[in-house]
Amino acid sequence: ADGIQITGIKASAIPRRKLLGIPVLESYKFVPNFTVLDIHQSVRVNIQVILENALTHKVKACELIDECTDKAMIPLAPIIKSALEDQPLIQPLLKILSQTPLEDVQVEVEDKKLTSEADNLLVIGSNLLERHDVLKEACAVLVGNGFIITRESHQYDTSRSIDPNLCVFTIHRTENETMLLLRKQSKVKKSKYIKVKSGKELSWIPEVQNSIAKEKQEDIVLYGENKPKNGILGLVNCLRMEPQSRNVRCVFTMDEVEEFHPQTSFYANQLKKHMAVNVYKDGQWGTYRHLLLQNTDVVESEHCFANVTLRGDLSSLKWIEGPLRNDMKVQPERNLIHVYYCALNFRDVMSALGKIAVNVITQNRIEQECVQGLEFAGRDTKGNRVMGMVPTGALSSLLLEDSYLRFRIPESWTFEEAATVPVVYGTVFYALLMRGQMTRGESILIHSGTGGIGLAAIRLCLHYGCKVFTTVGTKEKRDFLKKTFPQLKDDCIGNSHDESFEQLVLQGTNGRGVDMVLNSLAEEKLVASIRCLARGGRFLEIGKFDIMQNRHLSTLLFQKEGSFQGVMLDQIFAGPPHVKRKLVKLMLDGLKSGAIKPLNHTVFKYNELEQAFRYMATGKHKGKVLIQLRTPEKESVIVPTVMKFPCISRYFCNAEKVYIIIGGLGGFGLELTDWLILRGAKKVVLSSRRGITNGYQDYRLSIWKSYDAVVKISTAPITTRNGCRQLIEESQKLGPIDAIFNLAVVLADAVFENQTQENFITSFGPKAYSTEYLDELTRQMCPDLSQFVVFSSVSCGRGNAGQTNYGMSNSIMERICEDRKQAGFPALAIQWGAVGEVGLVAEKLEDDIEIEISGTLQQKISSCLQVMDVFLRQNDSPIVSSIVVAEKRGIKSADNVVDAVINVLGLNDSKSVSVHSTLPELGMDSMTAVEIKQVLERDYEVFLSTKDIRTMTLSKLREIQNEKLGDDNHSKDVAHFGIEMVIRDIRDEAQTSTPYVEMKSKVPPDVDAPTILLFPGIEGFVNTLQSLTENLNAHRIGIQLNLDGGEKTILEMAQSVLPTVLKYTANKKFLIVCYSYGSLIALEVISILEARGYTGTLITIDGAPMLMKQILLNLKVESRRIFETELLCHLLSFYVSLEEIHTHKEKIFMCTTWEDRLTLGTEIIKPRTIHEANYQKLVANNIYKRTQALMIYTPSYSKLKTKVKLIKPTQSSVTGLPEDYGLSQYFEKPIQVQNFEGNHSTIIENEAVAAFISTCVQEIGDSK
Repeated sequence: ADGIQITGIKASAIPRRKLLGIPVLESYKFVPNFTVLDIHQSVRVNIQVILENALTHKVKACELIDECTDKAMIPLAPIIKSALEDQPLIQPLLKILSQTPLEDVQVEVEDKKLTSEADNLLVIGSNLLERHDVLKEACAVLVGNGFIITRESHQYDTSRSIDPNLCVFTIHRTENETMLLLRKQSKVKKSKYIKVKSGKELSWIPEVQNSIAKEKQEDIVLYGENKPKNGILGLVNCLRMEPQSRNVRCVFTMDEVEEFHPQTSFYANQLKKHMAVNVYKDGQWGTYRHLLLQNTDVVESEHCFANVTLRGDLSSLKWIEGPLRNDMKVQPERNLIHVYYCALNFRDVMSALGKIAVNVITQNRIEQECVQGLEFAGRDTKGNRVMGMVPTGALSSLLLEDSYLRFRIPESWTFEEAATVPVVYGTVFYALLMRGQMTRGESILIHSGTGGIGLAAIRLCLHYGCKVFTTVGTKEKRDFLKKTFPQLKDDCIGNSHDESFEQLVLQGTNGRGVDMVLNSLAEEKLVASIRCLARGGRFLEIGKFDIMQNRHLSTLLFQKEGSFQGVMLDQIFAGPPHVKRKLVKLMLDGLKSGAIKPLNHTVFKYNELEQAFRYMATGKHKGKVLIQLRTPEKESVIVPTVMKFPCISRYFCNAEKVYIIIGGLGGFGLELTDWLILRGAKKVVLSSRRGITNGYQDYRLSIWKSYDAVVKISTAPITTRNGCRQLIEESQKLGPIDAIFNLAVVLADAVFENQTQENFITSFGPKAYSTEYLDELTRQMCPDLSQFVVFSSVSCGRGNAGQTNYGMSNSIMERICEDRKQAGFPALAIQWGAVGEVGLVAEKLEDDIEIEISGTLQQKISSCLQVMDVFLRQNDSPIVSSIVVAEKRGIKSADNVVDAVINVLGLNDSKSVSVHSTLPELGMDSMTAVEIKQVLERDYEVFLSTKDIRTMTLSKLREIQNEKLGDDNHSKDVAHFGIEMVIRDIRDEAQTSTPYVEMKSKVPPDVDAPTILLFPGIEGFVNTLQSLTENLNAHRIGIQLNLDGGEKTILEMAQSVLPTVLKYTANKKFLIVCYSYGSLIALEVISILEARGYTGTLITIDGAPMLMKQILLNLKVESRRIFETELLCHLLSFYVSLEEIHTHKEKIFMCTTWEDRLTLGTEIIKPRTIHEANYQKLVANNIYKRTQALMIYTPSYSKLKTKVKLIKPTQSSVTGLPEDYGLSQYFEKPIQVQNFEGNHSTIIENEAVAAFISTCVQEIGDSK
């Protein structure tokens, strides 16, 4: 086959964008109804209990704070707000009723009485059980089955009886109070009880289906008893999300208790509370709840290393847990070093800022995990004081070093002094002596003379009797050099900020130039440095910026017969031993001769990592910048004590052990495998039903092979016990098994009424059955197992319609993990939300777009792997959850722009500096300018050129900030525009099947009066304009679009209604009132009428070709899937609740064609509509067809003579359009524009609009 070959491509690394969706990390655990919790957990548990029982997405709640509220008690409303932010889809409306003002509560506070409120789902008050009148008021302002939280004293007697009209759901003892959740007692309903059995016995499924299908007003109670490995919780969570199954409840006894019988007191007392879910575990009734995962990302570790978590952002510098340990075995040629001091180099700063990509430092992705740091001073395991160099990772508490590049610290030196030596002198000796072949008496130009390399080079060159020229940036640094090296005079020290040093060098050498240049400057100053070179001179480039940018080199160098050498000390580390030995010998000779002496230095503490990097980035330092990790001992030889350092937790693998990934060749599986290998795994077994099926999988395996990782593929059938045994035995041939990850999944989704026992078995196979077999086998066969991880789903923990089998199989896995944990075996189940980029959801997306699924966004795979560190390193919770809640968390607000820049500059307070100072005057240099530019673009969408940043002041930044805030406020005046603003109504078939409607009017049919032709919106039904024109003194004819026709264009639609128009305009005069989409058809009709000699007036209500085109773009029509899903969901909203639509939205989205979506939609609303299915499809297809017609529409007319009045709403649907929506280009006469209150949807209900049209009609009548 033909192909395309592309050559000459150059790739530039860019910083990874900050993840805008922050995942909510939670544990999922059993919480007794009567227990001890802190106040925040209590609120979170109670809110989830309320949502589980109310099945609503709107939470209206009010908190009463009055004279009986203890002043020491904090309000609950802000805590409720925070808890609801972590719940998908929930729209809270919270209010505090208080006579006294409250500060910083972030909830609306009003001075009102409780009785002024109504229809609350929740009311909160203090000591309500002692205040019967207030309790009665609280009950009165609740919705039917609303809830009350009463805050009683800590000594409250929970055994006391309460109002019989209320039942107690939960009682929580907190630090200072007793919190009770009460619900108004609901009417007793007849209940049907069905046992959900464990294992492969699924005969209960048709029984449940039949009970649900009967649609009787009775509860269906599903119960599972005395079997902890039952998946009933996931089943019921999903069932209750389906509209027909909201009356399903659950009883699950996980302990060995009496046989289920609803009449016995043990069960009856709990059942009468009418709670949706009732779990009996550890001797108590309770529920499973999502609680925020405690902050487990900070641990203490012997080994930690420094790195940025977001390349380009120094504020993200963190100490991160590493894999090394004091007692680990190391290879003979390597030594384990306890680091006391490590030094920063410009390479570290440049890579942290993103100016040098990590792949420039090392191509090895494993080494890229830890690139900061080149040199160290510390002790080896025998206690000897040593200093040395490593290619990467010296900025850490422990390191494995190369014995070739290690030196004993001289007795007279401290650790601090020793840490200043290795890299700077290593670079200088390598550059000047090994590469430059410097000889005594030569002349040399050394740039940045007060930097570490500059100081070392000057000292070495003076030791060799060379003539030295150097450059600095400030008078302070010039004075420092003259004090440190008295041999240097002013005529030898130039300015490094411009090119003036060129004249200084030429004058000092009588125009000859220098024999050598040790350069670290870039761009135009690099060219000037070349001009300073004498004929036959050597140019030694130690800077990396121009090299990495692939900048062109001036040929002037070669005209002088000069040589150019890039000096990369990094290459020494990968070089042959004899090169390393030569460098070491030169440096040892330098130590003996006194050519090597410690440099000046500035020391930062372990917890001052960011400050150290920022200080070095400013270029203000003299000598070296050090970071101290340990306090040195006085003894010259002493075995270092094992210390632990606070750092971010990180999971690492054991290279000697085996890691099994079931489903490892899937999208997530491949990424997880790669992550494990980068974390040290060398032996991996991927379990897959089909093995390698595409080139990408084979490509990834070849990459891992290059990392010396052994990756085996197993096709053992893990849905059987023998298959699981085979998988374990195959893996153990490579070594002991350390971890098993079960990612396997087979979906068989359907609403429960359409589910089959076969579908449940299909779903159970790779999840429930395989996990059960692996649990049994690993307990005997894998004694060294440290991780047993299964991937569950948010569908199990929170419920998702159409996934009852999937939810149940995941729930079984979770119960197995709990059982393992309780028995002392490792276990972890992770409830993932939708995962983006790879996996099942990503495969079904046609574009790389972010969609909302059941109130959550897809979590980026990079984010999933980040939270794996947290999950795998915590030991408290066997079940955890990670979801990204839509529109709850995200990008920083614009009011932090100034603070962000201040932070980058390292200033403590913006008030302490002049707002009119430019950023360079505040300390910005080229490096911090890059970071500021990246922060402004990435986090705040502020785009400035490099020139703009150089002249930027804090005052100008505040102006930009205010402009953004102004844009935000302006956006509030622009109506939120969605499909619901365009499609307003769907009428019965009888009302829509006629081509026109003679609408009732104030004027009798036989009375002479103007006739108005009404053109409706995209629905094509004229009833939407009924209220607008019913009081007009005119005959009203509603033009309706053809439901059965085959019109595919706007012009064809206009021609189809033309006979009706001609029938009512016999006198060749017309008055047309059109709305929205109807304006397109009306204009085409007018074009035809004018061609036939007709004249008249057009009143268009928020309708014009330019406007409708722009509205179409706002409806995301560029993505067919999104547009079709939004359109269908809105049409469904005329028949079913929004809550029900949300449960089906994902499945609608996943359909491949419009016809499939339409079929699914008609099935969803089938039980709830009086309309025929064919009619529903006909209406939806016509609306869809009309949007397609708009996409390709171009007006067929040019200049029309009709008089036009345009009625516009104050809340614009779109911005940036001309005042007349561009109608003047189609008409000869000026367009009369009139504005009225409202938006695109509400304007036709405005009485002032009706009055205006009435006036227009009157004028036409009077002119007759």
